[in-house]
Amino acid sequence: MVEAAKSGSKDKLSAAQDKWSANADDIAVFLGKANPNWPEKDLRHMLHKHLELTTGEVVGRLNKDWAADIKSNDEGHDHMLKFADMLTDGIAKQFPDKFNG
Repeated sequence: MVEAAKSGSKDKLSAAQDKWSANADDIAVFLGKANPNWPEKDLRHMLHKHLELTTGEVVGRLNKDWAADIKSNDEGHDHMLKFADMLTDGIAKQFPDKFNG
């Protein structure tokens, strides 16, 4: 993604973004099958939000817009904590006997 963005080629960037998004969708399908408490649509939403925030961070950095870079990084950090909570909740629900007491 970074190389494609740095190249200045909209075609390269679009192809890289398509591949990145497809990978996120594949991960959502895989994780959704691994735990019934992780709805695929929720996983897809969380993963695509992560890509959006990471893209904002990269674009800010490439443009030397440090305020945008920092804002996206901070929002990305908060988002990943929420994502971690979602995954943790799903694991606790899947294996309740391991998390009681």
